[in-house]
Amino acid sequence: MIKRAQRAGIVTTIIPGVVRVTGSAESFAARALALQLHVGRDVFISGTSAGAIHGLRAMPRGTIECTIGETRKVVMPHWGRLHMTSWVDPERDVMTRTDGLRVATPLRMLFRLARVFNQHRFERAAEDCWHRQLVTPEEAASYLAAVRRSGRAGVIRFEQWLERLSFRNGPSQSGLELDVVDAIRRAGMPEPERQLPLVLRTGEMIHIDLAWPHVRLGVEPGHSWWHGGDLGQRADQARDRACDEIGWRIVRTDESVRDELTAFGRQLRVIYDERRRSLRSS
Repeated sequence: MIKRAQRAGIVTTIIPGVVRVTGSAESFAARALALQLHVGRDVFISGTSAGAIHGLRAMPRGTIECTIGETRKVVMPHWGRLHMTSWVDPERDVMTRTDGLRVATPLRMLFRLARVFNQHRFERAAEDCWHRQLVTPEEAASYLAAVRRSGRAGVIRFEQWLERLSFRNGPSQSGLELDVVDAIRRAGMPEPERQLPLVLRTGEMIHIDLAWPHVRLGVEPGHSWWHGGDLGQRADQARDRACDEIGWRIVRTDESVRDELTAFGRQLRVIYDERRRSLRSS
């Protein structure tokens, strides 16, 4: 029946043994489900592919990664990659969607990304998970304690991210903020505090995205379209003037800084050093 349907153009083969209705969209999730059916029992979508399904930004989609908890010989299509692991807890590490797709839980996915990404790229993914309310730092710390012997590189990157969260109440608001933080580190500046609460002269409390309280310097990275046009920019300018009233210097930038992050980091270092000198002399 399937062969007749194929000859009639009713169904199309995705992988040998797996077909879809011709004309239906071959989405990323559909291809992942086809790969799951092809590999068989106990397989789940993992790594960057799980990241894409969970909605994380900048996850590659050319190759679909999946994992099984046993050794099995499987012939994979050119766009599929199979990992075999000796450690997996199905209840802890795998979730099943309503469409039947088995996907690594956000925490299992993050631990895999910590092993294959560099520190900067991993932290962007981790912040994205936190921002999307897929994980919390407390859940990540508990998961790390349970699996820390299963991959040294992943453990180190996970720990470094959690250490930087010790003083923060919320995730970074954008990948741009993480890019700016990376430029700050390369410029040799101290690690800034995130979302620092600051009380203005009016009694209003605001939060500075990146701040160095000892020199009363703050940085506000934000996409220009977040600021709501002219009215939003006027509100930002009024807020910056209110910060000036209590001795704070605010440096504001948008996504255009991505073209010159190194230069921005160096310039910010000069501003930081000047603030430190001027406050010391006063």
